[in-house]
Amino acid sequence: AGKLKGKKGTVAGMVKGGVVTEAGESINADLIICATGFRKAYDYLPAKVQAALTVEDDGLYLYRHCIPAAVRDINLAFCGSECASISNIMTYYLHAEYICRILSGYVSLPDEGQMRAECDTMRAWKRKWMPMTANRASLVLLHQTHYHDQLLRDMGEQPSRKGCLSELFCPYEPQDYAGIMKSK
Repeated sequence: AGKLKGKKGTVAGMVKGGVVTEAGESINADLIICATGFRKAYDYLPAKVQAALTVEDDGLYLYRHCIPAAVRDINLAFCGSECASISNIMTYYLHAEYICRILSGYVSLPDEGQMRAECDTMRAWKRKWMPMTANRASLVLLHQTHYHDQLLRDMGEQPSRKGCLSELFCPYEPQDYAGIMKSK
């Protein structure tokens, strides 16, 4: 008790009271923190699609954080995996509806050039002030209300979903987006 020792390596197995490393070393531990890191992989996609995605050091920049401009013609979309907000579940709900409306023809995408231009603008803005991380492209975080409003406008929905005073002084919560998903 009272001692903390970091040990980098690969765990081959868990045993009572600790772990055994891939090198065969037994390490006694009261607590094991698996800091495995996180690196996205797109190897489940065909090679041609992977090449067109242009994954950069800071992530994959997508139109509205879900549609790759370069392959918009094959109806590929990423629901939630390329967007991190303060309320991920709420964002993914809006993503799902947005993507469904695109695929069903209720929302039209701009042409590839316009989509790329918006991605370029977003990339420049994020790189101007956000620290470098491997997932910077997906970060929405504190800008989620603006982002949600953008998706709602694209879907032809009213982004202001509260009363006058609440709109000014209250945060948006999941129940404010009730009724967005409609059966059509």
